[in-house]
Amino acid sequence: MQIHETAFVVSTYRSHHEDISKDTYAKLWNNPATDAIIPDIFERVSKYEAILHSLRNRFFYERMNTFFKKNNGGTLINFGSGFSMYQFSFGDHVATIEIDKKDIIDYKKDKIDHWTKEGKLPFRNITYSAIDFNKNTPTEIIASLRPLIQKEPTFILLEGVLFFLDRKTTNTLFEVFKKLQEPGDLVGVVTYLPEVENTQVYKRLLHYFDSHNDTNDSFMHQTIPEAYFRNIDGYKVIENTDEFELSTIYAPEHGIKDKTTILNETIFLLERI
Repeated sequence: MQIHETAFVVSTYRSHHEDISKDTYAKLWNNPATDAIIPDIFERVSKYEAILHSLRNRFFYERMNTFFKKNNGGTLINFGSGFSMYQFSFGDHVATIEIDKKDIIDYKKDKIDHWTKEGKLPFRNITYSAIDFNKNTPTEIIASLRPLIQKEPTFILLEGVLFFLDRKTTNTLFEVFKKLQEPGDLVGVVTYLPEVENTQVYKRLLHYFDSHNDTNDSFMHQTIPEAYFRNIDGYKVIENTDEFELSTIYAPEHGIKDKTTILNETIFLLERI
C-alpha cells in the first residue's frame, strides 16, 4: 500500500459513518479498489478503524465550525490534506489552502473542479499547494504559503500526517506554523502517544503497513509524547482528547470499552500565543 492510498481508505472510512463524521461528501471518493482493501484491514488490524477516523473528523468539524463562526470566517490551512472535505461543510466565508504531495494535489484539484461544475459540490475558495514536507525547507514552505493567506485568522490542520514523518520534519512544520500564524490562531494535530506502541493492535498496524508497503514509499512509524506538544515554543495546548473519549460522546452504541484494544489516536488543539 502506498501512502497516497491511505487517503482513499480514510475518506471511505468517513463515508461509512456520516452520522458521526458529519462528512456527507466523503463518498464521492469511494471506489471499488478501496472497497476491496478495507475488509482486509478490518480483519487484520481493527474492526473499529472506520468509526475512529469518523470520530477524529467529527472533532475537527466541530472545533473548526466554532472557530470560523466566532471569527466570521478565516482560512483553513490543511497540511497533508489527502481527500478531506471539511471546506464544503463551512460557508464560503472560509478560504482553504490544501497542501499535499503533487500527485495527490493534482488529482484532488481535478476531481473537485469536476464535481463543482457538475453541481455535486458547492463552490468554495480553495487554493492548492504541492509541498513535500521532507524535502522543502521551512523558508521555502513559508515563502510559498504566506502569499496564499488572504483571510485571517487561520486554523492549521495536521491530521493523519505525523505517523508518516520523522521528528526533524515535525519540528520543521511547527517552525513554519509559528511564522505563518498570529496570536489566537489555532493548530489541530493528531498523533499516537508512545504508550500505544505496547498494544497488540498497534503492532498489527505496523505489520500490515510493512507487509503491504512499496519499498520506495517508506514511512517512519512515529509516535510523539504529550510533553512534546506542551513545550512547543509559541503555542499552548487549550484542549486535548483521544478517540476513545470521543467514542463515549459520539458513538457509545459501538461499545468500545478499552482504549488499549483500538488504534487510539490523541488529538491536541493548540493556540498561537
